[in-house]
Amino acid sequence: MTIRRVTYVRSMVLATALVAWGAWGASHPAVAEADQHCVRVGGGVLTNLIDNSDTLGTATGDLAGGLGITILTTPTTGGPAAVYKVHHHWVTTTGDTLQFQDALLTLYPTGVSNVFLGRYDSGVVFLGGTGKYEHATGTLDTAFGAVDFNQGLLTLRYAGTICFPGD
Repeated sequence: MTIRRVTYVRSMVLATALVAWGAWGASHPAVAEADQHCVRVGGGVLTNLIDNSDTLGTATGDLAGGLGITILTTPTTGGPAAVYKVHHHWVTTTGDTLQFQDALLTLYPTGVSNVFLGRYDSGVVFLGGTGKYEHATGTLDTAFGAVDFNQGLLTLRYAGTICFPGD
């Protein structure tokens, strides 16, 4: 892959992320709920593949802690991209457990063998958790990164909104 193409792909991923982030605003139903307090969250994820179906690693940012991703289904292909159904296991540094709906992770080929750009095209739905996240809801509407199956590495950026029940 040429440097020009890599630069183009990076620019397109960044532009898509910025458009998705800007499209999320006060008009969104989760934000418009008067009895909720909603906050933007964001950060990064670094995990290692520990076997053929599990990763284990860390999260930084607003949801900092440890996490793992379990691949629930083998990829389906609809063209050059492969879609994986995955489950997230996430514990914050304060010991709160975060619960997410199973999500679809789409991997797009890069031209380098076993290296892919990854994106949760439909986001990741947050279902609540323990501690301060009990009864909270939300969506990580931006989650994209890269997977290198050659080295067993996954990295991504996440951003979204979490809404807490009113007092």
